[in-house]
Amino acid sequence: MMTTRFPVYPRDKYGALFDAHVHTYFDLHDGTISPKDLITITKKRGFNWVNAMAHDTLRGVPKIQKLAREEGIPVLPSMEISTGFNHILAYGVQEWHLAKDSWDPEIVIDALRDQDCAIYLSHPGLNPFRGYWTPKVVRRLDIDGLEWLNGSIFGLNRRTQQWFRGWKKGRIAGSDAHHPSQFGYAYTQIPTQSKDPDDIVKLLQQGKCYPRGGFVPFHRFLLWETYINLKRHFFPQFAYEGSWIKPQYQPMGELPPSPFDVDVWKSQLLQKPPLHNW
Repeated sequence: MMTTRFPVYPRDKYGALFDAHVHTYFDLHDGTISPKDLITITKKRGFNWVNAMAHDTLRGVPKIQKLAREEGIPVLPSMEISTGFNHILAYGVQEWHLAKDSWDPEIVIDALRDQDCAIYLSHPGLNPFRGYWTPKVVRRLDIDGLEWLNGSIFGLNRRTQQWFRGWKKGRIAGSDAHHPSQFGYAYTQIPTQSKDPDDIVKLLQQGKCYPRGGFVPFHRFLLWETYINLKRHFFPQFAYEGSWIKPQYQPMGELPPSPFDVDVWKSQLLQKPPLHNW
């Protein structure tokens, strides 16, 4: 029986390649990519790093690391964090305890800096919660870069690139895939042959990374959005680690001592001197 071999772009020629924004099912919310799916689609795309990411949790990282180790592919432990304002992409995360949608972005960033993470702002041109990552806000945040190309927000990337024309820090790209069929159309390239995740994090902190690729085919995005909305309405449970569960939309983890007031936070932030100029 013939064994199927997946093409892999060699590190010595292409450097590190990975989809920088992906949703596995460990967030118990809207990601449906299993660890096995993640390894398989990473190999199919020829990428040489696995990005182990979910919303607001690291619970899937050990299993993904185990499966990836068996395939000889290094893993970058990552997370998309839902702050009380908008989302943050963090790389090299070691632990997490803050509840989603509840915390001041600056507190989230400080917690990530304590772990020496690389910190990027998700889809600045999209407002999925309470505000856009506008230039006035971004200038005052201690971050390493922006998601320059999100494969699932299409024309809204233009807003990001117009707002941040001349941006001198890091730029990454990811598909924002919630289903295996959406994975890998946008991805990030880093000029290194290293298999050490700490080296990837350092290069992301230094902005030595490049956004590549393009958009998820629109029909795949549209079919997925239709499917997941119908499923949430009629069949709210989904398969997770051998059992059927209901998605958990409520905040999990430590809540702040008082509710986050986005208007107060933004007003106080804009009174601070800028950290970045471009």
